[in-house]
Amino acid sequence: MSKGTAVLETWQETVVQIIKANRAELHDRYFQVMREMLFNRRTNLRPNMLKRVAADEVDSLNSFYCQPEHLAVEHGVQLFQAGLSEQAVLRLGQVTRQFFLTHLAEARLAPVLLAYDSFQEGVISGFVQSQAKSILREQELIRSALQTAVSRYMVEIKEIEAIAQKATEANEFKTHFIARMGHELRTPLGAMLGITEMLQEGVFGSLTPEQKDLTQRIINNAQVLKQVFTELLDQSQIESGQLILRAEPFSPQELAESITSNYLPLALKKGLSMQVKVEASLPTELVGDRARIEQIISNLVTNAIKFTETGSITIRAVRWGDAHWRIEVKDTGIGIAPEHFSYIFEAFRQADETSARKYGGVGLGLAIVQQLVTAMSGSVELKSKFGQGSTFIVTLPLQQTP
Repeated sequence: MSKGTAVLETWQETVVQIIKANRAELHDRYFQVMREMLFNRRTNLRPNMLKRVAADEVDSLNSFYCQPEHLAVEHGVQLFQAGLSEQAVLRLGQVTRQFFLTHLAEARLAPVLLAYDSFQEGVISGFVQSQAKSILREQELIRSALQTAVSRYMVEIKEIEAIAQKATEANEFKTHFIARMGHELRTPLGAMLGITEMLQEGVFGSLTPEQKDLTQRIINNAQVLKQVFTELLDQSQIESGQLILRAEPFSPQELAESITSNYLPLALKKGLSMQVKVEASLPTELVGDRARIEQIISNLVTNAIKFTETGSITIRAVRWGDAHWRIEVKDTGIGIAPEHFSYIFEAFRQADETSARKYGGVGLGLAIVQQLVTAMSGSVELKSKFGQGSTFIVTLPLQQTP
């Protein structure tokens, strides 16, 4: 046996002895740090599992210094399967280093910590690999479920339309059924939103930061569901020919102020600037369906904010010739590739699958915009360069009050 090997075995044996002698302390350190991170930072451990995981962590550390060929990667996989978060794994590593600093003489620290760093790298590698595989599986499951749900919805719509062509009664039944289902879905959703907002405002007592974060997540997801229900109902109403447009006088300036009030906070929350301007060339009063025109602009603005990470959103209303006026919504977002222009306005379509996974939505916003604009005898145009932003231009007939 060489002198170097003897030295190596000596410090390894010392570390093993220290771990065994102070096992209870090390176990308590691991237990405490996991308890502090329980239900936080995506840690999914159950309280009754903490002691077992802490014991496993001590055993794994002891095994490594007894047998350096101990598979650290496998231990990282086990930590992920147990439900720990990345932050929890890193904190366990910090606790181990602090333990060694407390119980080891300075002369023995260097080889011990160097070996542990190698072990920790393997643990993190195994954890990250398992995490990546899990995320991919979840994405595939979600995408498959969404595709199945959308496919089923489209099949049902086509079947209902076929029945509606044969009998007016069937078409009326479909319209009433969807309206009733929309009401049944949105009423409890609205109640849930109201209750959650009351909780967040502290009506029933103050919340911890973690509880506030959870209630905000509930509100955000409920708002998304509410928007999806609304878009589905609008799409069904348009397809069934039940859309009714109302002609009434409205102020473009008041419309612009409403858009600013509704969407400026959302833009500012993302760090975006937003400008809304009604050009002087436009009459002070127009005739049209104000609610539907606001819906058109709202869909375009929502779309712009969703796909813009930095920069600005600009909304401009201007007279266009003698017989038309225009609404332009310009953003500095991700833009749209030319090959996607042909179907960007199709129902249930987005520019690509990557956008659908990252930004969400069911792909009805722009389809509803085009159908509403067409119903108003107008047109919608897209100008965009991939990576440089987009501009949607809606042109509508100019109708003024007598």
